[in-house]
Amino acid sequence: MIKDRVIWGVCVGLFLTGGLFAYAFSGGKSDGFKIVDLFAIVSAIATAFAAFAAWSAASAAQKQSFDSAVSIRRQTHRTHVESFNEWLDGMESELDVKFYRRYELYEIIFPNNRNPAFEFSEVGDSEVEAWQKSYATLADLACNPSRPGLREVESWVAGLMFLTGFMRCSILSSTSVQIFLDNRIPSGISFDNYKRALPVLGIVLSSLSKFAFIERSSSNRGMSSEFELAFSEFVQAVMNSSWNQHSYRAGAS
Repeated sequence: MIKDRVIWGVCVGLFLTGGLFAYAFSGGKSDGFKIVDLFAIVSAIATAFAAFAAWSAASAAQKQSFDSAVSIRRQTHRTHVESFNEWLDGMESELDVKFYRRYELYEIIFPNNRNPAFEFSEVGDSEVEAWQKSYATLADLACNPSRPGLREVESWVAGLMFLTGFMRCSILSSTSVQIFLDNRIPSGISFDNYKRALPVLGIVLSSLSKFAFIERSSSNRGMSSEFELAFSEFVQAVMNSSWNQHSYRAGAS
């Protein structure tokens, strides 16, 4: 490295300076080798060695300090991930949901914490706020007193499916009877759980936001009777005529 070359240059310079000092001390005469010349040379070598030793000690101390900082950072990250997993465990036991690929969820909410080059932060990424906005849109549609059409209900089901995917959260077993979008993508939404899906996801999102120190909460505002009727018609259309190539069936075991 350039820094190492500079240190070696300083050491060589000190050695040469000692030699010049010896020459000057002898008066510039070449009357043969004297004892004073020997002491001057030894002094120059000792000075250069001392400079090199000081650089080595400083370099070792710097490396030790860096290694210690990296070790502390890794331990901080490990502890934070463990706390995050405990937080998810609590939600699973209380809400009957299942989180999968948890490490991906952590990386999405805290994208910089694993890399020592970035500052560690317990505050979550703006992606969580995007989830909150998506949830608010779904909640608005569900509580709207105006009756939605099949396309709007389809958009609502797809929105819930995407949101649960973003949060790596499953609210229904993949083998359960449910709506399959395009007859191949399990939505996690069925006629039995659609009323429960929105409030449960609201609690999950609010809990994740709380862990990430993002203040905004995601509250459920209920479901209008008009929306319930429209959802029932949507499921019937899918079951009776595979509306828009969707299906309502059990998943593969």
